[in-house]
Amino acid sequence: MTARFPIHGKRVALLGTSLVQQNHHAGDGHIHSCARGWATWAEVLSGGQLDVTVFHDSRVHPGWEPSGRVGVTRGFGGLNAGVSGQKARDIEQRLEEVLRLDFDLIIVDAGTNDMMVETKEVIQSIREAIVDRLLETGKNVILLPILARGTQKWVAGGSERAKAHWINQKSLAFAARRPQCHVFDWNSVWVDPHSADGAPHDGFSDDGTHFSVPGGYAVGKALAAYLRGFLAPSAPRIWAQDDRFDAVNNPLGNILPNPLLAGHGPLADGLAVSRGRTTASRIICQPDRVANWQEIDVAGGECFVHILPDGFVNPLPAGAWVQASVEVEVDAHDGWRDISLILEDGAAEGLMSQALAPFDLGDGNLAPFPKEAWSGALRTPPIKLKTPTQNLRLGLSLQVGRSKQPASIRFSRPELRQVMWPE
Repeated sequence: MTARFPIHGKRVALLGTSLVQQNHHAGDGHIHSCARGWATWAEVLSGGQLDVTVFHDSRVHPGWEPSGRVGVTRGFGGLNAGVSGQKARDIEQRLEEVLRLDFDLIIVDAGTNDMMVETKEVIQSIREAIVDRLLETGKNVILLPILARGTQKWVAGGSERAKAHWINQKSLAFAARRPQCHVFDWNSVWVDPHSADGAPHDGFSDDGTHFSVPGGYAVGKALAAYLRGFLAPSAPRIWAQDDRFDAVNNPLGNILPNPLLAGHGPLADGLAVSRGRTTASRIICQPDRVANWQEIDVAGGECFVHILPDGFVNPLPAGAWVQASVEVEVDAHDGWRDISLILEDGAAEGLMSQALAPFDLGDGNLAPFPKEAWSGALRTPPIKLKTPTQNLRLGLSLQVGRSKQPASIRFSRPELRQVMWPE
């Protein structure tokens, strides 16, 4: 089912449990969008068609404490309204606060944590009440089915699986009667069709419940395709060489000194590579595009591609909000472990913002990234600068495991811009 007309906007809110919260992570000194996140991947692969903006927020919000731990903060605010450990009724009780967010479409996950303690009828009734309240206010809603779990969490033949199937069928019938409610079936790419127990594909989850990077990528790729029928097409950014920051006349202009990646060597002017081992670099010019592409081949290990040149001085005052982005094209390779964009404020209490942060498996290794080729846009969560004139660090963090062949990535159109206050 697709929308009857595009929604004239791209701000997508997420409401739900840890399955939603874990799209982002924040703590002392950092805020990340996570490579294990299905919404993160949908945002990346859409190339800018959808926006799930979050920002660092260390305050404790009653009713939003992860796993019900009083006094604990999620660490972030914004369009991700997921709270770990919550049951459907907890989510329902936060609805009025969620409705104060500014969004064009909302994706709802509820009921997965109720499966062992509530009847299927109660769970579905609360799910429907949540959606109906959102619809009353004119919101467009995408309802998620109950996500299947591995047998280490829901035993084979257990009541939870049967209840989930019943709830998911009821949800389809419920949405069919409401024109502004739709269902995105994340189970269609999550569940292994050869599993007699309806378990997730191998490698999609590390605990039978939550996403690992391959699972997040698979669901995010399907969601990005699904949302193309709902959101207005992304408008390509019009590039001009004189779109530069000017404190008086163009305070939202690009702050980077070489955003079109001009240059005559293997690296565009101002770029540098540190750590790791690269085997080749080259600038790729395309006649139909103003901006060049920079290609980097990584032989193995970690490497950091500095997009800001040495000696760069931040022209923005303390209190300004900034955000970085870059377009990437990634060739198929089985060794990718990290492809993320990092923006770091060099002040003593400055924040480090990371787009598509890798997932540590807990044994010192990072979860594998997609083996197939993909392309999209990496966009860091916006951060508030602590002090003026501090140097900023901006670049691509890359890591490749042991492999016989180097891994190749191309990037273009890097941006660093002042943005509006996201709160």
